[in-house]
Amino acid sequence: METSTTQTLDNKLARYSTPTRGIRCLSCGKDPIKPGRRYCSKECRQQINWVLSLSKGLLKAFNARYAAFSFTKDHVILDVLPVWTKGISRFVLDRANGNKPAEDLKNLILESGSEWHHMVENNSSRSYASLFMIEKNQKKNIDPKTIKPNRKASLRLSKQEKKCLKILKLDREDLSSEGQKVKIKSAYKKMAKVHHPDIGGDAEKFRQLSDAHKEMLMWAENPQYTSRKALQDCWSYDGATNRWSPPL
Repeated sequence: METSTTQTLDNKLARYSTPTRGIRCLSCGKDPIKPGRRYCSKECRQQINWVLSLSKGLLKAFNARYAAFSFTKDHVILDVLPVWTKGISRFVLDRANGNKPAEDLKNLILESGSEWHHMVENNSSRSYASLFMIEKNQKKNIDPKTIKPNRKASLRLSKQEKKCLKILKLDREDLSSEGQKVKIKSAYKKMAKVHHPDIGGDAEKFRQLSDAHKEMLMWAENPQYTSRKALQDCWSYDGATNRWSPPL
């Protein structure tokens, strides 16, 4: 019965089921939140960042190369991939009623840390304590690649360039694919038919449109991007930088 229960849990958690980023808070999963925001409140953001920072001590003890944190309505999950093994170790804790995921993750970290310290205090070496806990929680059915963060590039636009997009009625997605110049010129021609003074349009709006057109064409000559490593729908930790990154 115990083996069957364990397998059922592993199957349920085989893929991360953190609430998808969008209108949900990255910290607690609450929705809806205001468009353009990633957290429902400043306190929620501070809480998850503090708990993830707390986890770094445990991850260093495990010599983690990568780690991932996710949560469902029933569990919090911390997956760890140590430098010296190719298998993922999964630490799972049942959610407590009324707790936010950050609070449950804190309890998971404290419980695991207490177990590790108890072994060390009882004459086990630090390396043995880490090895024992990693092997005890190892899940061979999880592909290690699932917690290796992907590198994602995103547009880098100045405040003025963002304003130009609005004037041209373009989306960031229009600049993310090939044919950026064609889309910018097409948007300009479409808007010029509305605002050109020769057909009764507003001269000031047409000037703003022309300036936006020129500026975005200049951007398209040398488009700027920023990139970061992260995972889809779960927090990711990179041992090389000792940093957590929010979900993509």
